[in-house]
Amino acid sequence: MTNYYQIGGSLDYNAPTYIERQADRDLYTALLAGEFCYVFNSRQMGKSSLMVRSWHRLQAEGHRCAVVDVTNIGSDHITPEQWYRGMMSTLALQFNLHTRDIRSWWQAHSHLSLTQILSQFIEMLLAQCPEQRLFIFVDEVDSLLNLPFSVDDFFALIRFCYNRRTIEPDYKRLTFAIFGVAAPADLIADKQRTPFNIGRAIVLHGFDLEEAAPLAAGLEIQTPNTQAILQEVLNWTGGQPFLTQKVCQLLVTSSQTAVNEPLNVPPGMEKFWVDSVVRSHIIDHWESQDEPEHLRTIRDRLLYDERRTGRLLGIYQRWLEGQVIATDDSRDQIELLLSGLMVQQESHLQAKNPIYENVFTMDWVQRQLKALRPYSEAFDAWVASQQTDESRLLWGQALRDAQTWARGKSLSDLDYRFLALAQEQEQAEIQKTLDLEKAQAAERTARLQRILLTITSGALVIVSVLGLAAFRQYRRAIASEQTSRLNEIQALVSSAEGQFASYHELEALIDAIKAQRNLQTIQESHPELEAAADRVLHQIVYWMSERNRLSGHEGHVLGVAYSPDGELIATASGDQTVKLWANNGQLLHTFAGNATTFGVAFHPQLPLLAATNLDGSLQIWDLESKALVQTIQAHEGAAWSLAFSPTGEFLVSGGADHHAKVWNLDGILLRTLSGHQSMVWQVAVSLVDQTIASVSLDNTAKVWTTDGQLLSILPGPLEGGSLWSLAFSAMGDLVATGGDGEVIQLWQLDGTLSTTLEGHTKRVEGVAFADDGTAIASASLDKTLWIWGEDGSPWRILQTPGDIRELSFSPTDAQSIVMTGTRNTAQLRQWETSLLKTIFLNDEIWDIAVSPQGDRIISGDSSTVHVWDTDRNIVATLQADEILFGFDFSPDGQMIATTGHNGTLKLWTQEGRFLRDLEGHQLQIWDAAFSADSQRVVAGAEDGTLRVWTAEGDLIHTLEGHNGRVYRVAFSPTDQNFVSSGSDGTVQVWDAEGNRLHLIEAHDSDIFGLSASPDGQFFASASADRTAKLWRWDGTLVSTFEGHTTGLFGVDFSADGQMLATASADNTVTLWTLDGEPIKTLYGQGSGFKSVKFSATGELVTAAEDGTLTLWNLEEILTLNELEYACDWIADYLRTNTEVEESDRTLCDGL
Repeated sequence: MTNYYQIGGSLDYNAPTYIERQADRDLYTALLAGEFCYVFNSRQMGKSSLMVRSWHRLQAEGHRCAVVDVTNIGSDHITPEQWYRGMMSTLALQFNLHTRDIRSWWQAHSHLSLTQILSQFIEMLLAQCPEQRLFIFVDEVDSLLNLPFSVDDFFALIRFCYNRRTIEPDYKRLTFAIFGVAAPADLIADKQRTPFNIGRAIVLHGFDLEEAAPLAAGLEIQTPNTQAILQEVLNWTGGQPFLTQKVCQLLVTSSQTAVNEPLNVPPGMEKFWVDSVVRSHIIDHWESQDEPEHLRTIRDRLLYDERRTGRLLGIYQRWLEGQVIATDDSRDQIELLLSGLMVQQESHLQAKNPIYENVFTMDWVQRQLKALRPYSEAFDAWVASQQTDESRLLWGQALRDAQTWARGKSLSDLDYRFLALAQEQEQAEIQKTLDLEKAQAAERTARLQRILLTITSGALVIVSVLGLAAFRQYRRAIASEQTSRLNEIQALVSSAEGQFASYHELEALIDAIKAQRNLQTIQESHPELEAAADRVLHQIVYWMSERNRLSGHEGHVLGVAYSPDGELIATASGDQTVKLWANNGQLLHTFAGNATTFGVAFHPQLPLLAATNLDGSLQIWDLESKALVQTIQAHEGAAWSLAFSPTGEFLVSGGADHHAKVWNLDGILLRTLSGHQSMVWQVAVSLVDQTIASVSLDNTAKVWTTDGQLLSILPGPLEGGSLWSLAFSAMGDLVATGGDGEVIQLWQLDGTLSTTLEGHTKRVEGVAFADDGTAIASASLDKTLWIWGEDGSPWRILQTPGDIRELSFSPTDAQSIVMTGTRNTAQLRQWETSLLKTIFLNDEIWDIAVSPQGDRIISGDSSTVHVWDTDRNIVATLQADEILFGFDFSPDGQMIATTGHNGTLKLWTQEGRFLRDLEGHQLQIWDAAFSADSQRVVAGAEDGTLRVWTAEGDLIHTLEGHNGRVYRVAFSPTDQNFVSSGSDGTVQVWDAEGNRLHLIEAHDSDIFGLSASPDGQFFASASADRTAKLWRWDGTLVSTFEGHTTGLFGVDFSADGQMLATASADNTVTLWTLDGEPIKTLYGQGSGFKSVKFSATGELVTAAEDGTLTLWNLEEILTLNELEYACDWIADYLRTNTEVEESDRTLCDGL
């Protein structure tokens, strides 16, 4: 039985060593149910064998199946036409169609695009097999990602076949299954298109002992327990199919070479024998023994892309060091999973098996990183010093070279820290040098002034000669000082950008203000430097949220609370103190705790402050006398949290003894709330009816009546996890809980789950409701603060430099929050200002629409799309059976048109009720627009055609003219003429009869934006060539708008027609006069803008690539003095924070 095992390649469908896993059952069941499936995993995990097995099983049941191994079609020096013909020929052969007929069929359809040809071929397949189900297996799809041309259209076609089922029942007989070493996000590379988001993922796990039992039959070994040997094999391989078969084969061959008869392995020696074979035949000298190749495949994938290698090895290195690597679905982690080196185990990553861990050791990783880094010697010495030896940090040209090398690469966290510290050190030294040069220049100037004054008192001839020389020297000194000033300003601008990008907002704003103030001292104009200083200041002003910082604790801040009137703030800390602050940041008093203090709460009516301590005690202080008035020994072990009732008659505490307890103000225990199986981390009392809630690390929250009756138990979302936070809504009808499940759950008091808020990527540590009921805030260990509307819509995400563990809304200002911060501080955040409002959609938005009255907004990229009012309340919801991404309101405000991927235009009422489909297009529709009288609709599609319907659904025209996609359409507001633009760089003007009036070679690239002026005189186009242009309807060019640094995606006219807005991927929206003069530039948070629309109410609505909808208050922004605004914003911080440099406190004086 020496050939019992097969190492490498696809196993025959009836091979005795084929191991059936759960994936076999899942795939078969899903395919029979008509589900599109994909099996994505690392190499040699049995994907192809699974495919072969499924193919034979379905064939045996009478279904028609085809297997397309795309590597067989070819990849080198192949054209798109050859590839698509190869795909079609393969399908034809496997479905028994005549090749000669296929060649003639291709010729007859050669006028169509390649995707359309393949699409119609699939339709023909369905027609020729009218009673049978067709299954198409596509293997090795990862090889498509390296073709010299895009195959986005191929995967979009697969999605089209899936979506087509809703209108063509025949397509329900067609099912695709895709196999390869890839992730779904890889399949469609163009991020402007909808991702490959259909189908069911089939998960491939390694073998367990029960599944692998058939492999024991090939072990020619005399032992009473072959199962023990097999278990030791699996202990080494983790059930990895290739390695498991290989180790079994090695056991057989090693036993045959050792003796002439079957080897006898004594009981208890199974582990020793398997270990010795694995080490001697696989691990030792692994590169020379790796046949068939397996370990080298993993190595090569890790080292293939130098830009990412450092990051991949850095993550793996952290795991080798013993760190827990939480899964985050990042591209780096996906690459590690696809390499096969690591595997996801519950919510963290680990090495897939001990063989990999013993091959790819810490020494191996360090060697690779050393060979990779040009600064490895300095880096290794710095790491060896426990990251404390600053003399090892790079400097000057060495740092420049390292930064140049690092640009575009994804490095390890330690690399980034090393380079960041080097940058910080160099900036500090540069600043010292600049300060010294400034002082020296000032001294030189003063000295030269004295010289000049002395000389002028001498003889006229001497003055004429020597005075001129002194004056020239004086001018050189002045020029040197000015150069130093300009360098200093540039350094401040760069520092502000870096600080803001790393979420140190107050430091960033100070640097930006300094740059502006220093520019005011420079007499000459420096346009580029002035523009850079304006850019960074404006971006910070628009988007910053940190208002102040409470500094002074000597330990981590663990608890925060506002007083009922919003005038005071209390913070609890690991330094065993509670500090009392005015809401402007001024420290008022420090109270001594008994131990580390965790929770703080103000009495709702009396001037009392209470805190919990690590020793289990509660302390209550009088805020007027500052005296300690009560100490309660509340819990055995730590007392974690407390909350007062809304009347102040009692308070509730939660502790490590698994109990919540109710006390009166005299310290008398009123009742104990028992039932939790672990520590009670947080408690809350309803503002309405004094209902009590407690949350525990036992993964439950409990709701109690005031007299201790249990009302409901609220389970956590993650089995085996813990809950860490809870809060009552302002109306008292909901309880919010958060914890290890990374979500916030909103519950009714009877235990009914109302809503789940998703978005965080790590544990939710804090949750709070605004007292006015308008907002919910959640804080997480993922270093984000999310703000949600009361309906659960995400409004804004605030990034912070550290974990957030506790937060509290101001009772008097729902836009203000105090929360725990980094470096022993608390932060005051104003999450929204009068300048702008946001809605976060978490979609890659293509389009937005604003109602004619300006009171409704619609956007999204989902099958469920919401309509909001300007207060961000959801007023309508559109629910479709496809992804919707293009939108338009009818001019009378009564209808909404939506476009999607399946070629159907949908009409809805403004309330969200579906009216009808406007059919005719076969491929994706990019945009639609209503005529001025709301009676006609035009749409532009993927195939380059336009169609015009009546609003009742009757098709009027089908128009051809564009040589590529039609991205945008717009009707004239005064007649039935309309305009279209597309990927061919042309703008085309059409009349009501469908005649093309003008074909304008408008731009050098795709035209993504198109808008008609309200008075009907002009239309504007915006292009990927970085320009926008203003046109008359007769095709005459009026103005060109230049200044953006990357492509434009949107353009729109203001309601009065006097202003134009352009949206660009360069992270800016620019407002222009119609003459092409810029008025104002608005800066985003970091991602580019995809769409822009003016509102009739004066707001500007923008959509960004990251899914953020922003409503800009143009009335305020157009007259805003950003420098004065910045100084008003930061005034309290400069005045009260103890860590501000004294010289900075007068930064804004004189404005």
